[in-house]
Amino acid sequence: MNYPSPRHWLLLDAICRQHSLTKAADLLALSQSAASQALKELEQRLGQPLFLRQGRQLIPTQHTLDLLPKLQVFLELQQELVNSEPDKGELRLVASETVGCYLLPGLLAQFTALYPQIDFKLRLCNSSEVLHLMHQQQAQLGFIEGPVLSAEFHIQHWRQDLTVLFGSPKLHQNLSTEQLLTQRWIVREQGSGTRAVLEHELARLQWAPNNLLELERPEAIKQAVKQGLGIGCLPLLAVQDEINAGQLVLLQSPLQLQRHFRLVQHKNYQPPLLQKFLQFLQQEAPVNGL
Repeated sequence: MNYPSPRHWLLLDAICRQHSLTKAADLLALSQSAASQALKELEQRLGQPLFLRQGRQLIPTQHTLDLLPKLQVFLELQQELVNSEPDKGELRLVASETVGCYLLPGLLAQFTALYPQIDFKLRLCNSSEVLHLMHQQQAQLGFIEGPVLSAEFHIQHWRQDLTVLFGSPKLHQNLSTEQLLTQRWIVREQGSGTRAVLEHELARLQWAPNNLLELERPEAIKQAVKQGLGIGCLPLLAVQDEINAGQLVLLQSPLQLQRHFRLVQHKNYQPPLLQKFLQFLQQEAPVNGL
């Protein structure tokens, strides 16, 4: 059997990342015709199409998505064979907003000081999108907020987090339940781990706020609350500085908004660089006691 060459697999990986044959060809220093021919050869040898065309974009078929985990293992093993330096390379991470904005920058700075030849690529999105990007092999390690069930990934507890209700300094901190529910609640979008924790607690208490305003960014929520548009719900990590400065105040409520940050890993295989980073994450003391 005429097996695909490493060049074919590199092209498949590049197209999946770029969603474009032209961009993949540029990345691999191939001509457009050579890349097109290589893709055609790979599809012939595998006996089925690997991409659907939507305009100029190439969208992976389900068969391609099923191939990607094994392809990633193959390419990383190939890189290890060539790269004899164990502390050099790149880690691709994807994280929820809270982890990516308020925890990872400091941790990455510490890790980079220990291993200056290891580079990072970090994407931020909400928790549901983290799983989607991991499925597409866009990252080697994901960080999510709150519980999730998945047979595809290995998911483990990392550290605890606390979500809080907060308002502007003009608002009384000891509002009754009725007063809280009549406020406009400014919350994250559906799919956010913060939103999922809040909705679980509202359902437990059978609370139904009269008015919800959805904003996708924590900074937008904080600014809206500062301007008196309503009360907000965000992780304490996201509002701690403003609370310390007196720009926002914590609101008392019976809501139990503790949650856990979790690590999402591909099953059965961890490249050495990722193992090194995971050991660092487990040894590093929690920030602010969380």
